[in-house]
Amino acid sequence: MNSVPNPAAPMTARVMQRTTAFARYLQMLRQFNGVGAAIKELDPAERRKIALTALAELTRAEGSPASQEEKDTDWTVEAAVAFARVRSPHLQVRVGGVRRWLVSAYRATFQSPYGEVQTLHRQVLRALRTMHGGDREASPFTWLESA
Repeated sequence: MNSVPNPAAPMTARVMQRTTAFARYLQMLRQFNGVGAAIKELDPAERRKIALTALAELTRAEGSPASQEEKDTDWTVEAAVAFARVRSPHLQVRVGGVRRWLVSAYRATFQSPYGEVQTLHRQVLRALRTMHGGDREASPFTWLESA
């Protein structure tokens, strides 16, 4: 039996990969809106603590070689689990969910080849920086509020 290679297969795979990436981006953007609302409800000291903890975790992760478990982790799934915690009525669960979502979103969007995902990555970084600095006036979520 002679198998003829399908010349459209690589292109189909790229289209599917791009469509999947865009769908994940839309999901994370929606989550970013929810996380922004949860962050606004927190007092500045709590925001700063979340940012410091998240930044410390990201610094540790970048400084050490990644374990096999970290390499196999789907960070968009981790972000979805963390987002469920962000919507909790309990403050401590919500705070942990915000921190975990920010870390997961950073990792999920890091080094993406797609422009919209890179924009989301910059928004996550801006949120961390704003939370760390405690600047109440400069919100990373203002572009969402104006829409």
